[in-house]
Amino acid sequence: MPQLEEMLMSQRYMHQAQQVMAWVGHDKRRFDALVQLVTGDDKKLAQKAAWPMSYVAEAHPAWVIRHLPSLLATIKIPGVHTAVVRSVVRLLQFVDIPEDLHGDVMDSCFRYIEDIREKPAVKAFALTVLHKLSQTYPEILPEIRAIIASRIEHETPAFRTRARVFLR
Repeated sequence: MPQLEEMLMSQRYMHQAQQVMAWVGHDKRRFDALVQLVTGDDKKLAQKAAWPMSYVAEAHPAWVIRHLPSLLATIKIPGVHTAVVRSVVRLLQFVDIPEDLHGDVMDSCFRYIEDIREKPAVKAFALTVLHKLSQTYPEILPEIRAIIASRIEHETPAFRTRARVFLR
């Protein structure tokens, strides 16, 4: 979709993201095209498409369900841009994750919150996703609490804030 790709490659990122979100609007097929760019081979387009994709997914969480397997596979690719990981983990906060993907999502989120090199936003979003999944799987609570206890002193304010919410 040349029009979508042109919007994504414009220089002003915030304006470009808003333009893409407006372009998608309430059109599920356009959202599908955006996801294809995020999971596609062009790393630059994937990076630029990821942020608006996560905001459209927040507005239309049901649209992303069919794409979750490919999005989860994409964030496991070595060298995938942090923007893609951040946006995919961010959107996981807003969707009803199918039960058959719970294990995969939990595994990824645990890895993110334990990794000292992971970006703060990814860790904060992953903690929120784990909190959500702990409602279904309370047996993961002790492990999450242990990770929080061992990491909280060394983490960013975003992580500490989410950790405090989690511990309540």
